[in-house]
Amino acid sequence: MNTSTIAPITTLPKNLPLDGAIAITLQDGVMIFRASQNIQQRIENLLDKREENPLTETEEQELDDFAAIDDYLSFVNRMIRNNFLMTSESSLSKDWLSEEENEAWKDLP
Repeated sequence: MNTSTIAPITTLPKNLPLDGAIAITLQDGVMIFRASQNIQQRIENLLDKREENPLTETEEQELDDFAAIDDYLSFVNRMIRNNFLMTSESSLSKDWLSEEENEAWKDLP
């Protein structure tokens, strides 16, 4: 099995709220983790500001930190969805198999 890796995060943005930073939604019966509306708004504000003027070093670091967090959330969502799909597929009955073959199929990793 091919496992993906992701770079470690060394710091979180100083103004990242510890509560309410992540929003959870359901998509096709699977929980999906995203940055909260407040965090998304902060990112948009930084991006808009960067179009008009250079960001301060602190703001650039904050934007980089948010990008790293987004990478983590994408990774977690991908792993959850892949696990959900693998579990769903392995639990499906295979109509074309005999009862014994179908039982053996369920035992496969």
